[in-house]
Amino acid sequence: MPEAHRPRCGGPRGDRPARSRLTTDRDVLICTPCGTGAAVRGAHGQAPVSFDEWAVS
Repeated sequence: MPEAHRPRCGGPRGDRPARSRLTTDRDVLICTPCGTGAAVRGAHGQAPVSFDEWAVS
């Protein structure tokens, strides 16, 4: 079972996790708000938040 906390922001994961855009296989689960933020960054040509900036790295 995946971790219960969001690795990107440190809060609870929730029932509908998203998949991180940092990995090509997208196997790292993040919360929906963080996934939405990553999608918006991508739409604006910005890189995703790097792993070393995540709350749980």
